[in-house]
Amino acid sequence: MRDAAWTLRRLDPSQDPGDALARGIPARVPGTVSGALRDALGEDRVATVLATDGPDTVWEYRTRVTTAGGRHRFMSTGVATVAQLLVADRVVHESHSAFAPWDVIVELPSGPCEIALRVLPTASVSVPRKPRARWLSPLVSDRSLRWRRTPLIGSIDWPGALPVLGPWGGLRAVPLLSSAADDDTPHPSLGLVPRAVRTRVGEDGSGVVTVELGPTTGTTPDLYADTAGSAGAAAELADVGCSADPDVPVARGAAVEHARETVHITVEPPYEVDAQPVTAERVVTASDATSRETFTVDVTVPDPAMWWPHGMGEQPLYRVRVRTGQGECTYAVGFRSVCAEPRDRDHRGLALRINDVPVFARGAVWAGADPFEVAADPQRTRDVLERLHAGGSTMIRVPGTACYETEDFHRACDELGLMVWQDVALGPQDPPDDSEWRAGLHHEVRYLASRLASHPSTVVISGGTEVIQAPVLAGRPAEQWRTDVVLRDVPRAVGEADADVVVVPSSPCSDADLDAAQHAYETGEASGERAASSSVPTVAPTDAADGVSHYFGVGAYGRPLEDAVARGVRFAAEALAFAVPPEPAAVREQFGTDGPLDDGDSADAWRAGVAHDPGAEWTFEDTTAIYVHRLFLDRDSDPDAGLATPGQPASDGAGAGHVERLEYERAALAHVFQRTFAQWRSEESPCRGALVLSALSMAAGPGWGVLDASGRPTAAWYGMRRACAPVAVSFLPAGGDGLPVHVWNDGPTPFTATLRLTVATVHGGCQQPLDIAVTVPARGETVIRADLADGTFRDLDHAYGFGEREYDAVSAQLVNPSGRVLARDVHLTGGPRRNDAPDPGLDAHWVRTEQGEWAVAVTAFGLARFVALDLPRGAVAEDGYVHVLPGETVHVPVSGALTDEGRAATRVRALGVPSVPVGAESE
Repeated sequence: MRDAAWTLRRLDPSQDPGDALARGIPARVPGTVSGALRDALGEDRVATVLATDGPDTVWEYRTRVTTAGGRHRFMSTGVATVAQLLVADRVVHESHSAFAPWDVIVELPSGPCEIALRVLPTASVSVPRKPRARWLSPLVSDRSLRWRRTPLIGSIDWPGALPVLGPWGGLRAVPLLSSAADDDTPHPSLGLVPRAVRTRVGEDGSGVVTVELGPTTGTTPDLYADTAGSAGAAAELADVGCSADPDVPVARGAAVEHARETVHITVEPPYEVDAQPVTAERVVTASDATSRETFTVDVTVPDPAMWWPHGMGEQPLYRVRVRTGQGECTYAVGFRSVCAEPRDRDHRGLALRINDVPVFARGAVWAGADPFEVAADPQRTRDVLERLHAGGSTMIRVPGTACYETEDFHRACDELGLMVWQDVALGPQDPPDDSEWRAGLHHEVRYLASRLASHPSTVVISGGTEVIQAPVLAGRPAEQWRTDVVLRDVPRAVGEADADVVVVPSSPCSDADLDAAQHAYETGEASGERAASSSVPTVAPTDAADGVSHYFGVGAYGRPLEDAVARGVRFAAEALAFAVPPEPAAVREQFGTDGPLDDGDSADAWRAGVAHDPGAEWTFEDTTAIYVHRLFLDRDSDPDAGLATPGQPASDGAGAGHVERLEYERAALAHVFQRTFAQWRSEESPCRGALVLSALSMAAGPGWGVLDASGRPTAAWYGMRRACAPVAVSFLPAGGDGLPVHVWNDGPTPFTATLRLTVATVHGGCQQPLDIAVTVPARGETVIRADLADGTFRDLDHAYGFGEREYDAVSAQLVNPSGRVLARDVHLTGGPRRNDAPDPGLDAHWVRTEQGEWAVAVTAFGLARFVALDLPRGAVAEDGYVHVLPGETVHVPVSGALTDEGRAATRVRALGVPSVPVGAESE
């Protein structure tokens, strides 16, 4: 069915039979209704069409296949949400969960056969109305959704959020071979197929590949049986074929007691590893079955090459081939260990170690690669992940409000070295304390953990998003803050899957919650520690320094940049929420103008894409404006605390038009993201992880994403990249304690380089550069005091404020022995504000790098602040919002599609001055 052509129809008694949706539109599987509508009708029609769905609307995917007949195994990672599988117009399977895997055995007729997937209204399946939820979430107004296993994303009033409907997890059919004995085989076959593959690293350093197998036998629906109709068939066959979660045992008859299966396993090293394949052949018998009627085979790999996060080492992936009587399956796996560091009174919060090495995890909360399609095109998914990778990210978090991701996503993360934090699909609602519901969730989580156990990138599995925080902020008593669903059920299911991950009960949570979840993961039992109803809590699950936090002090709550350190943030699974405007070319493309709020025709469209939370009277555009004023406009606020006397306000005309305001917003965000991440990355900071909200904006305009809705970088991405690259340099002003330069090296080996410091004066020139030899340890940091680097003290940040300011900026370049610049940063003395700054005299032209790639060489006569390129569609600047010192030439690399016309149309911008064209390449 991989090449099957699918048609999507809307079945609704109220629609016109001649309607295009009634006739059908092309669709792809895996895919969703919103993606098919976008591809067939255009982006502007999707929300309108979905809004007209009525209580009886059914979406049907249909295809025709031709087979030789016989037993086939139909499999899917998930279909959202109330769905039926029909073969030859008979219902053979029904599911009420978007996240429950499908594994159904069907006897197909020979020749042509119709296959259909019907997606029924979610509300067509009733849920209990009692017991009532103990607390409500302002994010989700539909109270019934706490019972429904469906993605919450389409039910939250966020820009671009669409309901997830359809086979996001795909649908494939595999023919099954007969399990009966033949003349040469005296024993019947167990008919085993791989259910899961996982790896671990033993105490002796060897790698172990564990293959878990299960039988394909089970109840097979008879397509020709005389049933009472589709509804009756669906009820009868709802449990056809156990899912890939082997919680459901398969009954064994007397013949099966003597059955056996030969399992052949080959573990092939990657081509860059000098090692031989490891092979194993095991004969398993019915007596080898576990209590869940599964079979496991272990293969030891001596001295495996270890998988490392991006920047810390390589990502070698081994190929595992598993062959049974039912055929051969292939997996890509990696070897690594992961654990949380021990916690005590002096070491609070979550801190991860990979291969027993501490890591500073940084990255973003995943919002998908395509705003219209959960099952995004694999290349688009990889493009977005590669862009995050290029920005210095080492971790991606899939939140509980979203849908689970496809194998394409997880394979790409394995290959790119992007650690994955996977939330169970639970949001800020009260999970039902209902045995049947909890059993279904256990089944779902165990399958999810088994599926992800083969991916070395998956390092954290969490019980959901804000499940613990929601009752705290709702003012509920402390005994209602925690539920066994996330403290015991989820960790226990992950432990049963034997997935080598760190478990987190929910994000955010406290240290006590982390300990309880770890206990359940290891033992399957609750810790038994619960606060008495009369006790007074000493720690809240929302505390920044404890457990896991969602930190928005810098961002939504408008705190100064130092708050990110003063609060003692340990691991922020969400952080830095701002409305981030796209780059000028993207704004023009999306809204037809550079300043949408200055144009009545585009203003409403712009406001529709502004990041906001349901029910709030403010938006995150207001948040961004706070930092624009604090950095550039206000008289008495200076987040850098760099000036001993208050700065003067900018001229009254600053930011009067939307175009100019957007430029100030971009500059402010580049500064805030770089400074905040640099503070967190410093060894002096307790922070061991920070993930921004979010990776990608889901609508045109200023969303949360460090990438815009089309996947292009924003100013926030450029700031984050400078502080988060594997090798990076960043100034962190310390007020009266000088101007330290931090140099980071995530790599596995130390390196020696030259740190070149250049000081620009207020008179328009630069002092002679000062070269300092530095050795940066492996996976470590070196700090140099720029203000003391020449053997004297220079007040480079004007922290003491004696007399007139003498210096304008300081540049730090990290140069390797061959002369290549590895990293660069510039600190603006006293902060980024400049009053009545003169025109810096920008000039730029195209050049070719040594590798033959395009770059723009930018020079300036004076100090040019927040310099960035304005490029045509298809081209991307790999750096931006940089500061150029007087007389300095800075090369900005450009990737992507560039034509002669595109190069001629490119302009270079700097804050507060008109843009200038980029000249042609010099002959």
